[in-house]
Amino acid sequence: MFRKLLVVYGAVALAILPVAAEAARVSPMVVEVKPLGRGSVARVELSNPGQNEFPVEVQMFRGVITEAGELELTPADELFLLFPAQRVVPARSQQVFRVQYVGEPDLAASEVYYMQIRQIPVDIAPGQSQVQLVVNFNVLVNVIPDGTSPEPFVEAIRPVVRAEVPGIEVRLSNRGTRYFTAGTRPWQINGTAEDGTALDLRLPPEDMSKLIGVGVVAPGRARIFFIPTEKPLVEGTIQANLVP
Repeated sequence: MFRKLLVVYGAVALAILPVAAEAARVSPMVVEVKPLGRGSVARVELSNPGQNEFPVEVQMFRGVITEAGELELTPADELFLLFPAQRVVPARSQQVFRVQYVGEPDLAASEVYYMQIRQIPVDIAPGQSQVQLVVNFNVLVNVIPDGTSPEPFVEAIRPVVRAEVPGIEVRLSNRGTRYFTAGTRPWQINGTAEDGTALDLRLPPEDMSKLIGVGVVAPGRARIFFIPTEKPLVEGTIQANLVP
């Protein structure tokens, strides 16, 4: 059994329903742990800046990210120790959650998990007009054995138009043994436009993160990313690379 949702890397997964004046925050949203030893533990802090307390519960999931960016979650509580697993977070306070990997220690490649912190709606007395914001946070937890490294590889590039916006689709795979984040590295894109002009586009990480998010690519997996260009490009002339 698994859950499917569109990936919003390192950010709030969902936000709906009856709103406290100030929303909760979680930091960090991406953590790395080792499969064994002292490095197998991480700390995640939830801040409640509002005037009301609220209950939360925490659960671990294994994450599989499809090429289209869909996140498939399967429960993985048995591979981690969580403390606390449930807590009422007082107003204007912080709560630290401790997560420790206790699964298979001899991993050949890094593995992707998500620590889901769910805010539980509280009962509102009849007649009250207060609105509460209920949020779920998906904290990316990467279990990384020693000696692993990523190997980004551009498998294919093609010009496309999405919602009347010209651009390219890049199928980017990871042939290495450690995850990498395509949205936190600069990209270089070159090609020839249909009008004959040359494209020489360098996109810094801050621009890439706005276009594709964090862009996690796990070992042995691939992702398809859309990158807009000012003009339609000619197929066969396009090059796209992550800059070291």
